[in-house]
Amino acid sequence: MSSILGLHTTSMTRENQDPLRRAIAAKRNIALQPSKKSRLVFLTEPTGLAVEQYKLLRRRLRTLHPEGGVVLISSPSPGEGKTLTSTNLAWCLADGGHQTCLVDLDFRASGVSSALGYDFEEDGVEDVLNGERTILEAARQVGDRPLYALGVRKCMESPTELLTAAVLNPFLSDLRAMFQWVILDCAPVIPMADVAEILPLVDGAIMLVRAEKTQKSMIAPALEILGSKLWGVVVNECQIDGSSYYGYYGNRKK
Repeated sequence: MSSILGLHTTSMTRENQDPLRRAIAAKRNIALQPSKKSRLVFLTEPTGLAVEQYKLLRRRLRTLHPEGGVVLISSPSPGEGKTLTSTNLAWCLADGGHQTCLVDLDFRASGVSSALGYDFEEDGVEDVLNGERTILEAARQVGDRPLYALGVRKCMESPTELLTAAVLNPFLSDLRAMFQWVILDCAPVIPMADVAEILPLVDGAIMLVRAEKTQKSMIAPALEILGSKLWGVVVNECQIDGSSYYGYYGNRKK
């Protein structure tokens, strides 16, 4: 599905990648350890069905949008697995060799910090948007892959001033120049206006629904808001042969 903004990312050469790695590596690295509490299925179940489904999603994205892009991840309502999917998809893209940045833009109920087990107590994405930090100063490399994360330092009730086009446009332009894929973990589509504010500035959106949890009455309004920017829908916790997994449902057709 085509994007209004198009894909403006730059494929980074090795010469461009190394300064990025060195600059961010000078900050603290997020070291991940396999544990039962981890939400990264690539660590907890590396040979499981969930990993295979994320790889299928990665392949679909790379086929349809080979240059990459800025992708908004959301769900009709809270508790449907958007942060879980954002984090694992970002990991999967980086595992495939793509320079990837995971950005938490859910200022009301941020989840990336919890998913990665890391407290962004000094340099939050809000500090970058406020002009108090640069992306290089605030980003943290996750493990030894080309995966970087910008997390929320402190939740807020009304992030409206941080989500305006005047603030987000230069921020996203810088991310496009630095990374091939930028995964934005955003607030639920309904009832807040956060997603509607961010949507015009991204290349595409992926919506999460959770089997036997998402209310059907919420799906149609969410799809209407996402409109032509919707690249696909992911259904969480489908049952196949008695196994719970996170699967890619398919690309939305016009």
